[in-house]
Amino acid sequence: FKIRGCRSTMPEYLPLFPLDVVLFPEMVLPLHIFEERYKEMMAECLQENSPFGVLYAHDDKVAMIGCTAEISQVLKQYPDGRLDLVAVGRKRFQVSSFDSEKTYLRASVDLLLDSVGAQEPSESLVRQALDLYAQASRLMGEGNPEEFSPESSFQGLAFKLASSIQLQNKIRQHILETRSEEQRLQELAEHLSALIPL
Repeated sequence: FKIRGCRSTMPEYLPLFPLDVVLFPEMVLPLHIFEERYKEMMAECLQENSPFGVLYAHDDKVAMIGCTAEISQVLKQYPDGRLDLVAVGRKRFQVSSFDSEKTYLRASVDLLLDSVGAQEPSESLVRQALDLYAQASRLMGEGNPEEFSPESSFQGLAFKLASSIQLQNKIRQHILETRSEEQRLQELAEHLSALIPL
């Protein structure tokens, strides 16, 4: 069943889901929820119509910058409380302090905006990033390069491209943390330029 849009205000403590995944704004994330603590967490998010946060977790380390997510659809509910659901990335955040009152991790967070006065990406940089993305997609046999065009909105383009192609999570995390669209596209172009010959 479909879920109503989450309320726009952030809870005092954002429930956290550490995963070996980097979530970007507007990225679709299918999840199978089976651990007891996350069944509890998702039940509360559904009941309160509230978001949760995804943090990249790897090698016993958890990133301090992540992305909020909203549950857009519950695909299946199992008798034992497990869930198949679809979440969508919304806003980047930085953890200011963790809270361990619940069985699952929570944190007080600050939403991240791009740096004030950050330069907009040039048309030539956008075209370069799109061209490199198309080349890499064809070589990997994935993605649909035609869905992105220079005429479409540049805002969030780096996140859309990075979420649509196979990149190492450490590269994805670096792009998530970068505070200007121009710099994100520049770094993505550099990674794709190095990736294509391989």
